[in-house]
Amino acid sequence: MGFLRTLIDWCARRYRTASDRTLVAGISNGAFMSHRLALECSERIAVFAAVAGALPADPTAVRPTHAVSAMLINGDADPLVPLAGGHSRHRGPNGEPRGRILGAAATAEHWASLDRYTGERTTVTTTGSRRVTAAHGIGDTAVTTWTVFGGGHTWPGVAVPEEWASTPGAASTLEFDATVEIHHFARPLVRPAARRLLPPRSEKENR
Repeated sequence: MGFLRTLIDWCARRYRTASDRTLVAGISNGAFMSHRLALECSERIAVFAAVAGALPADPTAVRPTHAVSAMLINGDADPLVPLAGGHSRHRGPNGEPRGRILGAAATAEHWASLDRYTGERTTVTTTGSRRVTAAHGIGDTAVTTWTVFGGGHTWPGVAVPEEWASTPGAASTLEFDATVEIHHFARPLVRPAARRLLPPRSEKENR
């Protein structure tokens, strides 16, 4: 986390950006990194996008100080990060399960809860995907979970190289370009930390 904080500060100085309006995005391990950075550095991360990743179950006790908008993109045929969640394929020295993650829906609900969302979700379904959005969180933040039908452990909009085509989880979609959609999602949501500050939770909410 220290390196990434330093990198954000360096970019702010070098490119004259606002360090509290940072967008972070990643796939696979980069998606898990994005979740962690948003949890632990919410005063700097205004928006994050996680592709083919999920929220680890252990960090769910971490309470960010600021609301963060999130775009979560997962394939329902991803063998590495199952849509329903579960344990990592890796095992401990005695064969015990390790690395439990939440499912895509539970991950989205957790972020919606952290950001204090109220109201109904909107759903857009096409032949290739389904997108569910919760809007109007603290600071007008939003959480979108995008499920790719038949999608694997891939970045939507990028064709899978022929030599990888037979690899489990290699199925991708060209229905939309994740890079473009993340930009469209984030552009109106990169709001300053002061606007995204979360009020203290009540004693009941903390139970």
